[in-house]
Amino acid sequence: MNYRELGRTGLRVSEIGIGAWQLGGPLLLDGQADGHPDLGGDFCINLIRQCGELGINFVDTAEQYGNGESERRVGAALKGRRDRWIISTKFGAQVGPRGERMQDASARRLPFSLAGSLRRLQTDYLDVYLWHVPPKPGEAEEAARFLLEAKRKGQVRAIGLSTAKVESAEMLQRLGVLDVVQFPRSLVSPPDPLVALLAATGAGGIVRGAFAGGRLSGTYFHHAPRFATDDIRRGRYGSGEAVARDFARYAVFEELLTPQRGMIQLALRWLLDEPTTSTIIPGGKSLEAYRQALRATDLPALTPAEKARLAQLATSLAAQPC
Repeated sequence: MNYRELGRTGLRVSEIGIGAWQLGGPLLLDGQADGHPDLGGDFCINLIRQCGELGINFVDTAEQYGNGESERRVGAALKGRRDRWIISTKFGAQVGPRGERMQDASARRLPFSLAGSLRRLQTDYLDVYLWHVPPKPGEAEEAARFLLEAKRKGQVRAIGLSTAKVESAEMLQRLGVLDVVQFPRSLVSPPDPLVALLAATGAGGIVRGAFAGGRLSGTYFHHAPRFATDDIRRGRYGSGEAVARDFARYAVFEELLTPQRGMIQLALRWLLDEPTTSTIIPGGKSLEAYRQALRATDLPALTPAEKARLAQLATSLAAQPC
C-alpha cells in the first residue's frame, strides 16, 4: 500500500480510501430514496475491517448517511483499531424529525453535530471534519471560530469541505479553515479551478466520483446498467436506450487498456498521477472492488502520450450528445 500526505495536515492516508455512503443502508429524504439498498450491518463492518487488512487507512462518512447509520457502522468496525485509521466525516446536511432534508451548518448546530458524530464513531476526536453544505457568508465565520477552537482542544485535527465549487473553498481559505477539500473528479472532468486552488494552498485533496457515476468502471460499456427499484441510481440515470447509449460511449477508452491495466485501474491511475490527489474514495460494495482499486496504486504513471490521448478522447466525448 502506498500512502500520501493529506496536504499540510500531517496525516498520512492510503492512496485508496473507503467511501462509506453506500455502507449506511437506505435513506429517505422528503419521501424519496437518497441512499443505496442495505448491504447489512455485519457485512459492512466486516468489509471495512477487511479493507484495513489490505492497508487502507482512510474512511469517509457523514452524519447524514443512513441518518447516522454509516457512522455507527464505521465506529463499530474501527473499535479497538482507532489508532490505525484516519476518519473523515461531514456536518451540515441532516435528516429532520419527519424525514425531511435539512441543511444547518451554523455554529448553533455544530456542537450537536460534532458530539453526535463522535458518539456514533466511538471516538474522542475526528481526523477530518468537513462542511457537507456550502458555507454561508455571515454564518461560516462563527462556525469557523467554533471549529478552530475544537481543533485547539484536539477534537478535530483538520477542517475543510466537500464541494464542487471553488468559491466555497476560497471562502474557507479566507477564514483560515481550509486544510482539506473533498471534490468530484475523473478523467472526463473539464479543467477544474479547485485543482489549481489545491496546488496553490497545499490543501489536501480527497477525490470522489472517480468513475463518473459508473461510466468509467468498464462494467457498462457493452450492456446497460440495471438498478434495483430501491437503488438511488435508478432514479438518477433512468433506464432504456438513452442510458445504454450514454454508458456505451465511454467504451472509447478501451484502446488504452492492457492486460495489467483494466478500466478501473486506468481511471484511478489518471487521478493518482495528479499531484493534488491525496486519496481517492471509491464507493465499493465488496472486498473485490477494493482489491481492483488497489491494483492501480502499483502501476506506473501514465506516459505523456497516454495522457494526451485520454485528453483527446475526453474532449470528443464532451462534444457528443448523449
